[in-house]
Amino acid sequence: MRRLPAGGLIDRSQTLHFTFDGEMMTGHPGDTLASALLAGGRHLVARSLKYHRPRGIMSAGLEEPSAMVTVRDETGSTPNLKVTEVPLREGLQVSSQNALPSLEKDRAAALGLMGKTISAGFYYKTFMWPQGAWHQRFARLIRQAAGHGKVDPSPDPALYDKRRKSCDVLVIGSGPAGLSAAVTAAQSGATVILMEQDHVLGGSLLSSDATLQGLSAQDWAEDAEEALRVLSNVTVMPRTLAFGQYDHGLVQAVETLPEGSSCQAVFWKIRAKRILLAAGAIERPLVFPGNDRPGIMLAGAVRSYIRRFAVAPGRSAVVAVADPQERADTVAALREAGISIAADLPAGARLLATQGKRHLTGLAWRDAQGRKQRTPCDLLAMSAGWMPTAHLFAQMGERLSFSDQTQSLLPPETDGPLRPIGGARAVLDSADCIADGKAAAHQAMAELEMHKHLNLSRPSPAPASAEVFAAGKGKAFVDFQNDVTRDDVALAQREGYRDVELTKRYTTLGMGSDQGKTSWTNGVLEIAALSGREAAEIGHTTYRPPYSPVSLGALVGAGTGMQMTPILRTPFHSGFEKLGCVFQTSGDWLYSRYFPQPGETMAQAIEREARAVRSSLGCVDMSTLGKIDVQGSDALEFLSRLYCNNFAAIKPGRLRYALMLREDGYVFDDGTIACLGAEHFLVTATTANAGSVWRHMQKCAQVEWPELDVSLTDVSDHWASLAIAGPNARKLLEALGPDFEASRQAFPFAAVREGQLDGLPARVFSVSFSGELSYEINVPAGFAEALLARVMERGAEWNITPYGLETLDVLRIEKGHLSVGTEIDGRRTPGDLGMGGMVSKKKDFLGRALLQRPGLQAEGREQLVGLVPEDGSTIIPYAAHLSDSELDAKGCAATIGHLTAAIESPSLGHPIALGFLRDGRNRIGDVLWAHSPVAGASVRVRVTAPCFYDPEGERLHG
Repeated sequence: MRRLPAGGLIDRSQTLHFTFDGEMMTGHPGDTLASALLAGGRHLVARSLKYHRPRGIMSAGLEEPSAMVTVRDETGSTPNLKVTEVPLREGLQVSSQNALPSLEKDRAAALGLMGKTISAGFYYKTFMWPQGAWHQRFARLIRQAAGHGKVDPSPDPALYDKRRKSCDVLVIGSGPAGLSAAVTAAQSGATVILMEQDHVLGGSLLSSDATLQGLSAQDWAEDAEEALRVLSNVTVMPRTLAFGQYDHGLVQAVETLPEGSSCQAVFWKIRAKRILLAAGAIERPLVFPGNDRPGIMLAGAVRSYIRRFAVAPGRSAVVAVADPQERADTVAALREAGISIAADLPAGARLLATQGKRHLTGLAWRDAQGRKQRTPCDLLAMSAGWMPTAHLFAQMGERLSFSDQTQSLLPPETDGPLRPIGGARAVLDSADCIADGKAAAHQAMAELEMHKHLNLSRPSPAPASAEVFAAGKGKAFVDFQNDVTRDDVALAQREGYRDVELTKRYTTLGMGSDQGKTSWTNGVLEIAALSGREAAEIGHTTYRPPYSPVSLGALVGAGTGMQMTPILRTPFHSGFEKLGCVFQTSGDWLYSRYFPQPGETMAQAIEREARAVRSSLGCVDMSTLGKIDVQGSDALEFLSRLYCNNFAAIKPGRLRYALMLREDGYVFDDGTIACLGAEHFLVTATTANAGSVWRHMQKCAQVEWPELDVSLTDVSDHWASLAIAGPNARKLLEALGPDFEASRQAFPFAAVREGQLDGLPARVFSVSFSGELSYEINVPAGFAEALLARVMERGAEWNITPYGLETLDVLRIEKGHLSVGTEIDGRRTPGDLGMGGMVSKKKDFLGRALLQRPGLQAEGREQLVGLVPEDGSTIIPYAAHLSDSELDAKGCAATIGHLTAAIESPSLGHPIALGFLRDGRNRIGDVLWAHSPVAGASVRVRVTAPCFYDPEGERLHG
């Protein structure tokens, strides 16, 4: 209905169909959702956040503050997209947001009548009474009303990628300054990347009627693009948003790929020696009562919709533009589109109010003589000037300074890697932008020693023209997205929130997804006018990435599901699967959990497996343990510095249990150190900490002690590890045909042997986590299936029973052994764990100094203890806290400790638990209460030593 019969950069030979709130609409390739909606006569597209006022399309770019919608396509539903940034595609389903039951009849629009009741900061002053009402009533209502759009909870089927590039010169923006800079740098021999957030190059030239070097603006842009695309040292990247600048010339960007691509978006990390920011400028709206009605648009956007998209956004227009040249250009564009000029307001006019329910119908204003005028219209083209788009520049902490000349925040001259050019430094004339881009490129080439410095002069920023002043009463919006009015800013000043950072947070000025692109300069000017301070004194808030919203899918890339956290399977996985194993995840591993027999519950299977290990023989997969090979003449010294216990006398063929501390003196990990030779050791780490221990050891070797002759190799995946445990473990080991002596005297506990088992190369460690005689057999991963088959075949004589993680946990709790995440929880010293005697007093080690802090050596710290029910049979509830007293009338009791693990012990025949108790070792024998608010139970428990089973360790030696 509003499509012009000719002109524009759209493809009229094709028609695209889409829906808006169920209404079928059409457009053409080259349209955005915004231009297609305007072409269909649709101005009302949204409701405002707080007051639910009707909102239309104000801009034509990423600065759009109001017109946000939810878009559904074949990949799912995406909320909060600006209609100005969504290229039109076939079949899009577009829905309005923040309106109930409909956009035209939004019941929440009644909030606009509440006036000062919900002004800035109202949430700090209300909802405090009656007592308890916040949780019972207000929180629920506010959550329902808050926010824009709804997140689609279904999985995103789209594919994303991450890539990297580097170049000599990165040019961000393809307007006249950007194209000029890119051509100049490329023809000087530099590798150049030209990045443009739009799907076509040209920037402001696409809506300009200027003549540049004898060509129309559009033809000049096409010639520049063609010159770039034929050069092999140039990469042109349309549809790419540069959203963040970081140290050392790093820019992060997201490229949205064309429809039909296998990937939806690519997250780029681009490293450049020089970055020329040609992001242009953003037009500043006028602040006056009723300035947010649909039909009120930025003048530059009006010109863009007419000349680029061939859309007439109205029939009768009022022009309120400060700059005379821009005002004349806007009037010319309106006349090109056949739109009548209802009024061309002179500078100094005072805008009083607007009329219209869901669309602009008229404007009230005063002329320079003070006479009140009323002008019927359906379009207001407004502009108070331009603001440089210097967001990326300011993200590195560079301060922008307010310029009285340009009435905007300007970036300073800098010698850093990123330099604003063209509109990004308030150079607004197209010819001046071309000259500025060329001069900046020559300067960059000279600095990179790729070109003799021509020292071309750079145009000065354009001065601002007289303002179109506003007056009158009513809601005059400074921030359109967050419904922040001039009165809100004034209230913040009166209530003491005068600093610009405080004003921002008190009013939410500039805190929307548009990041204040159209509001911050006006906000600074409003604060200055209200406070009497100079605008330059007020400054601005911190600029942070992203410059414009970026989808989480693009940031994550391909790292989702299995690509983010691949499930690791041990070499025994397929063999255990055949044995009927039920698996569970443990860290990144798919680990054997238990092995149920037909008709058996998990609890029954665990009890059977535990009894088998205690009475005869079992086998368990230990392949997930970290294994780090340490070699070198200083290997022993290196390990001695890493671990707190003393093992200087360790001999080849022996191993030691060892504790690793963090630098702050707390226990980091436990494991074993096996001496395979005079300068060769194998270290094991817990499954949960394997990666962390490896990184810690690498850091120590490379950064802390680089002088040591030590070589580290992570061999965790090289070895498959199967532990056989139980009274008959030595008999099975001998049945496997070792080529070494396996008797008790020749192969004692805490020893290691290398050799062969039935021809399989193997390392066998006499070590136990279960408290039974146990051997951990390591073979190269490729021999895992052969080892398991032989162990099951030879072990059948003793009814060998495979067991999993659940039974392993039961056995270690009976024995009082530690587990990372429960007992080793990052807050415990060796003394807390009952291992203070392991800490060497004869050597230095990592964490030793801070372990001596008085607080870590103080009496009364929580210490590891065992717990049994006082009556010998009542189950100890999980997640229990320990107390000396019963629960009081309010269900509370003073906590003096907590449980870490609780089970019903198959071996002991009664419940047991491990936990931490204040001054625990001095309270052995005391009776306490275990209160579990989670289980809803309380039980009297007796404090014991943490080792319940075979405290003398006789069974380990078999």
